[in-house]
Amino acid sequence: MTTTTRPGEEGRIQVTSEEVQKTVDTSKWFPEDVKIPLQARTLLEQYSGFAPDEVLPHVADLRARAFQAWPYPCIGQLRFLQFTTATHPSYPDIISRLKSGQTFVDAGCCLGQDLRKLLFDGAPSSASMYGMDIEPAFFDLGYELFRDRENMQATFLATDLTKASIPSIESLKKSIDIISAQSLFHLFTLDDQKTVAKHLVVLTKANPGSVIAGRQVGTRKAGVHKGMGENTAVFAHNVDSLAQFWDDVGAATNTKWEVVSQVEEAPERVRKQVWAPEDVMILTFTATRQ
Repeated sequence: MTTTTRPGEEGRIQVTSEEVQKTVDTSKWFPEDVKIPLQARTLLEQYSGFAPDEVLPHVADLRARAFQAWPYPCIGQLRFLQFTTATHPSYPDIISRLKSGQTFVDAGCCLGQDLRKLLFDGAPSSASMYGMDIEPAFFDLGYELFRDRENMQATFLATDLTKASIPSIESLKKSIDIISAQSLFHLFTLDDQKTVAKHLVVLTKANPGSVIAGRQVGTRKAGVHKGMGENTAVFAHNVDSLAQFWDDVGAATNTKWEVVSQVEEAPERVRKQVWAPEDVMILTFTATRQ
């Protein structure tokens, strides 16, 4: 059974689609040439049941319609066809744990592509999965993209994790084994990142071994950088600041986390963004509750 709730008065995204359109030339996020990654094509054919010649027009049409309302890079640049959780070093362990019946949250799930990839790769049931994003319309787009509205049992929750109080996730407290936070923390200020992390910590089971696994844009020298919209700022971590971050979050939540992180070279599409600092890189981490 799938449940979708709306943020309502819980708050707003740091920069809205309307603000983006006013301050940024969004056309650069909408390349004319639509290329379907092989993994995505395989999933759409074998999981969703599209014929090979249906995939490209289906994706192109959905992208065009979605980008008119939500002109974000994740839509125009087809990042919803990139399965970032599957590239995380902890992915084999995530699959194994889901097969044993553990619970999973994708925080900042976009169209829910990583949830579908988990199912395709052997996760036994979507009933123990949850997707969270601030844009509830993304959930319907996900059903349309993957053509699984009748079969997908994951629960989708429209959630602004930067707010102090989030009624929509109260029922999940202390019930989640694994949380994926891909391309999430780098969207926010340091204070908002701490608020987000505290909410995620509260969701995890209190026993040792609960995991929060993430991937985000970072910088060699941690600090504040320009955000995507006008007059917005975000905080980018390096390995040292990220370790301190989780120490601070642990102190604030009376928990303790062991953090393993690694640095990767940022892909060209990230390095070419107008907001990207010269020392931009990709930071992958696994925070395990002790």
